[in-house]
Amino acid sequence: MIRRATLLLFLFVLPCTARASTWTGVYVYVDWTTDYRFYGMSSSDRQPIEQGGLHWILSDDFYLGVFASGVRFEDFRNTSYELDFYGGRHVHFDGNDLNLELLYSVFPNQAAHAFYKPPNYVFPTYNFVETSAELSHKIDALTLSAKLIFSPAYGSGTGVMGGADGAASYAIRDWLTMDARVGRQWIERGIDRTHWEAGATATWQWRTQSLALDLRYFGTDLGRAQCFGRSWCASAGVAKVTYGLAL
Repeated sequence: MIRRATLLLFLFVLPCTARASTWTGVYVYVDWTTDYRFYGMSSSDRQPIEQGGLHWILSDDFYLGVFASGVRFEDFRNTSYELDFYGGRHVHFDGNDLNLELLYSVFPNQAAHAFYKPPNYVFPTYNFVETSAELSHKIDALTLSAKLIFSPAYGSGTGVMGGADGAASYAIRDWLTMDARVGRQWIERGIDRTHWEAGATATWQWRTQSLALDLRYFGTDLGRAQCFGRSWCASAGVAKVTYGLAL
């Protein structure tokens, strides 16, 4: 998903001292993407969208952040944007990095009411809480990771969600990295799905500023009939440009 790809840029655009867990500060970024993909599925109706956020690195490997993105669900509520608030900590041991994170995703303007429902009908919210644990291990230029995801009440009233995925990333140059990820979601009252992505990220940095170009290919195992009658789950290439600034 593009949100994950954006966060991965911190591995390349922050000063080298940040990689040694001695740098603390705020990294802010804005980006433009040709499609916003979340677990392989388009959240922007396969159209370009603007995004941005900030990532605050604290002492002792803690971090906080917020991510904002436009969305196009084409729903009667005219939901148009998403805010993700997250926090976590990196735990380092024996050459491994265990990233523990808690995320709250909210869609503030999902309040409209459908004409075909009684006035007192309460629609399921898109909002959800998600926890994750990702273990990464670096071998020279290669980084391998495995991730577990859990949501006690996933969006739109679909109940419990669990997920697992694995990824590999290879630094071809200091400024160029290729990576791939494949995962599986299990949703209590929804449709389980497998999703995957593969891409490359080129990053140019000068002083505290950075510019990144990410080219990525996304896919799922869902067809149009399983994806609200839309092409949102169909495979597609996505391009994204990100400008970042370390404060």
